Amino acid sequence: MSVILELTRQITAEVIAPAAAAVDAERRYPKESMQALGKAGLFGLLVPKELGGLGGNLADLSAVTETIAAACGSTAMCFLMHNCATAVVAAKATPEQQERYLRPIARGEKLGTLAFSETGTGAHFYAPEIKAEPEAGQFVLNGKKSFVTNGDEADFVIVIANASSPGLGTDMFIVDTDAPGLRFDGVWDGIGLSGNNSIALFLERVKVSAGQLVGAEGDGMGLVFQVVAPTFILGVAGVNAGIARGAYETALRHAQTRKYADGRGLAELQAIQFYLSDMFGGVESASLFVSNAAAKAVRGDADAILHVMQSKVQASEQAIRVTNIAMQVCGGQGYTKALPTERYLRDARAGAVMAPTTEVLKEWIGKSVAGVPLF
Repeated sequence: MSVILELTRQITAEVIAPAAAAVDAERRYPKESMQALGKAGLFGLLVPKELGGLGGNLADLSAVTETIAAACGSTAMCFLMHNCATAVVAAKATPEQQERYLRPIARGEKLGTLAFSETGTGAHFYAPEIKAEPEAGQFVLNGKKSFVTNGDEADFVIVIANASSPGLGTDMFIVDTDAPGLRFDGVWDGIGLSGNNSIALFLERVKVSAGQLVGAEGDGMGLVFQVVAPTFILGVAGVNAGIARGAYETALRHAQTRKYADGRGLAELQAIQFYLSDMFGGVESASLFVSNAAAKAVRGDADAILHVMQSKVQASEQAIRVTNIAMQVCGGQGYTKALPTERYLRDARAGAVMAPTTEVLKEWIGKSVAGVPLF
């Protein structure tokens, strides 16, 4: 076991798991859990060691998100989106950006997130409608972003916008959340991942300097597909594998401890044994597929992208399947909040509709294996 994973398991057992039920029931941001992760240095998971971080890779990220999500899906998503923002900064950070963002992130002092989704773009998060308008040597951002995980708890957001110069494509900017004209609004009212604070972001003549541009003008699309996509997809695949694992372990404990009046145990029933077998296979197939895809991405294998995309499909579909079976095993108690089964069931539904959705990924994968152009 790596030091990173051992540390994650310790924090999950001591802080994240005990708070998970309250985070869900009260629909509150998992502040204590996130603070514990930051204090332990895990905010700097993807920050290079020479800047004070852990120097982790995508295999570490997917393993960490799986571990956290087995206890609390909300915390896992908040942590993942912070790491996606960190990965963007780290990819092309200037010396000033290293000092202003990456070193504080490694110390657990800054929390980031992505601001990509827009109402009009749907699953095509890489094609924003808002534009960076040049003005007196700066850029001005106007518009609305949706589903900004971490929301007003974040210290900075990575905003994707159409480049100011025609034909350049898209840009990414690091925008501090205390910038004049930036505000958050709304509450997260989704059926699951209740504590992830995914709310709307409004940009009203927000001015950003050239020093807040990530890379050069027009680098946005490259960052989306080379940095954000693999980081998010493998991370959220880990989240869904973790949700499936948490549901399976809950159902297994219930089956082992539930006794009937005649002394028989629930686990002694053949139907329950079949269910346990199905869940075990589903969890392990998802987890192993994700870890294999992450290893391929780290090595730079030629077929890594196909496995990365399929990892989200595999994990999302297994999360839905396993949590449904867990409900059958846990019966009436699983349908109530006496067990976390219903929470895992609700949390599992999110993975399939997060962009890129299962359907979009299947289209891309199908085209890729058939040699058909993606676009």
